[in-house]
Amino acid sequence: MVDVRHVGSVGKVKDLTGPGITDHFGAACTDLGASVQAADGHLVSVFGDTFSGGRVGIGDWRSPVILIGKGDATYPITYTHAGGSDTRYARQLWHYQHRPNPGLLRRGISTVIPSDILRVGDSLYLHAIVNRGFGNVVWTEIWRSDDNGESWRNVGDAAKFPAGLYGGYAQCWSWDYDPDDGWVYVVSTGFQRNKGLILRRVRPEHIGDLTRYLGWAHGRWGTEAAVITPEGETWGELSLRRLDCGTWVLGGFLSSSYALGYRTLDSLTADLRDVPVQRPVLGCTWEDEDHDGCRVAQLYGGYVLPGSRLGVPGGVGLVVSQWNTTRGWPYRVMQFRVTLQGPAVDGSSDA
Repeated sequence: MVDVRHVGSVGKVKDLTGPGITDHFGAACTDLGASVQAADGHLVSVFGDTFSGGRVGIGDWRSPVILIGKGDATYPITYTHAGGSDTRYARQLWHYQHRPNPGLLRRGISTVIPSDILRVGDSLYLHAIVNRGFGNVVWTEIWRSDDNGESWRNVGDAAKFPAGLYGGYAQCWSWDYDPDDGWVYVVSTGFQRNKGLILRRVRPEHIGDLTRYLGWAHGRWGTEAAVITPEGETWGELSLRRLDCGTWVLGGFLSSSYALGYRTLDSLTADLRDVPVQRPVLGCTWEDEDHDGCRVAQLYGGYVLPGSRLGVPGGVGLVVSQWNTTRGWPYRVMQFRVTLQGPAVDGSSDA
């Protein structure tokens, strides 16, 4: 296995999905790929709308699906088997029928999009967004695995979150566990990429209980949750990770800048107006693409990989999605390495 620490500082490491890579799992086309290291040491990645054919809409359609393998921010990722009921084929983690245009008054589900995957101890938790017509969220829910992502069960109706919760700011999540204080922290936004972020927290034993989540607002934890990002800043897919050094990385797809953006923080309750966003990967036109230069057309995602290190050239690993919405290909997931600086002494990040 190649050690990416010695093959350059930044840029694209490899394609993680696509024909000749993951098509034997029925995942020739897929996106997202939020990842955690399971208790058994394997990397577990969760993907969104997945197709067995060579472009979007062709072949067997599933979402979400799991691929399991090895690799992290330090080493190139390779998937060895699928989660779910069949290790050789990435089957949909739970049964429902995709209805592309179900109509708002019907009960059909168009697709279920995974937000993020969380590990607490030996258990994994998956937050998923249920859509009735693309972009029309009807609710979100949580699933749990106690066998390193091989099988999943719904944690129950108490963890069924209405689409309008907190004014629609609790649809797309990212979360991580802080072993120092025993809380799971959740950042979230709307699915439509037109909102800022809110911050909540919950004890691990209460993840499945909507009523036990606390929001951050007006300098304290309580029933409210106020927007924590500066005015005009909007987000899509999110990635919140506590690194081994204890520092938090908060970011993902910064829709207001058409880039992947991140803040590094000693405390999630810091005033984000005082912390600049680092933008290691920029969006561009198809004609201006340069993956080695971290310029990617129609990019999104941007999930932080385990093993990421701050202040090290190429020390942070990212999982980046790309979708040519005109042609339906490329529609893939890629591994990048980038450089992020840690928090400055005054609480801001060195840009």
